[in-house]
Amino acid sequence: MKKKGRIILLLIILIIAAGAAIWFFWFRGSKAAVGDELAFVDSVASITGVGANGVNNRFSGVVEPQRTEKVEVASGMKVKDTFVSVGQEVEVGTELFSYDTDEAQDSITQLEIDIENYDITIESTQAQIKQYEKERDKVSDDEKMAYTTQIMTLENSIKRAEYEKKSKQAELESLKRQIANAVVTSTLKGVVKTINKNNSGNSDDTNASSGMDDGSDDSSNAYMTIMATGDYRIKGTINEQNISDIQQGANVIVHSRVDESITWNGVITSIDMENASTSQSNSYSYGNDNSMSTSSTYPFYVELEDSTGLMLGQHVYVENDNGQTEERTGLWLPEYYLLTDENGEVTPYVWAASDNDRLEMRGLTLGEYDEELMEYEILDGLDTSDYIALPMDGLQEGQGVTRNVDQMDSSDDEWLDDSDGVVYDDSMDEGMLFDDQGSLEVFDESVPME
Repeated sequence: MKKKGRIILLLIILIIAAGAAIWFFWFRGSKAAVGDELAFVDSVASITGVGANGVNNRFSGVVEPQRTEKVEVASGMKVKDTFVSVGQEVEVGTELFSYDTDEAQDSITQLEIDIENYDITIESTQAQIKQYEKERDKVSDDEKMAYTTQIMTLENSIKRAEYEKKSKQAELESLKRQIANAVVTSTLKGVVKTINKNNSGNSDDTNASSGMDDGSDDSSNAYMTIMATGDYRIKGTINEQNISDIQQGANVIVHSRVDESITWNGVITSIDMENASTSQSNSYSYGNDNSMSTSSTYPFYVELEDSTGLMLGQHVYVENDNGQTEERTGLWLPEYYLLTDENGEVTPYVWAASDNDRLEMRGLTLGEYDEELMEYEILDGLDTSDYIALPMDGLQEGQGVTRNVDQMDSSDDEWLDDSDGVVYDDSMDEGMLFDDQGSLEVFDESVPME
């Protein structure tokens, strides 16, 4: 019996050892076989621009003018009359304000007298130099040096007088031009945004500024600012955590907040990384407590193909144009995710993450090809829940993968705030928005929003 018991114990030990070996070589050995470096994989939902539940990232934006003209009061001048008011529309050539020319005219009279006096001084000094030169010719060599010194002193006096005369002449011409252009006119078609009487040149005008609020800051020395009309652009904001979601030169779609069906097309012309704003706000997610977090947001600008229907100061949503407005169904994948053969030809294979987080070469069934967007329709082999890697040298089957955890969790029971601006679920009767401070809002699409 003891011998039989030892045999059973030995068998148990062998089974345990065999199991450990299988675990080590099967589950860990494959990683060791291909090296310790992990392959990074991204969500197909994120790559195609639409999440598994139909979620698109959107960012808040506001309509602003392409150009703002700042009109300053000329140096030494004062505003006499103002012919426009804040909010008034102006055309090219519309009279804005006029200068008080009374003091300028008095200054011109005084400058003319000063210039005449300089002419008299120069003429008199030149005559004196000629007289000294005549006398110098008649004296001894020892006395000539004294005359020469006097002549040089007088010549320097003439140069100083000529310099002062030129300065006065320039000032005179400037004042004459100002009087000739005493009425300042607009150089563009637009709307008067601000009138700052503190910058009118009149010391008695204090705390007398007025303006219309368009969300921009005007802290310049301008007496008046005019916003151009007709040519609008969109100023959007994006959070530091997902600033990589947009790129300069990328096509975007601008959505009306009031009517989802109204859109405009544009291109991101710039992303201002130098003027970040920092705010501290609550972030929310279903099933989790809210917490305070600090993050920076950056402005970016969109040039529109056509701004018809937009109003200055109107708030809008901006999202990347991934072809989602086109009438096409199915899953469309950028062709650069597909593997190529030795001749550079696209093949129906991708590097995909398997269920046990190992890299595998997965075959696909391809459909149509969109030449404009350079995307293939995927008929079979992938769906939005899969993760794939960009084809790169060194990738091998069985290699471990790491998923991009920055992707928004689009599970049925949890939404995460992953963007500055808006996350919108168009698969539900009620949409969900994260406002500019990261706070969660629930709204009914049937109710217009401002």
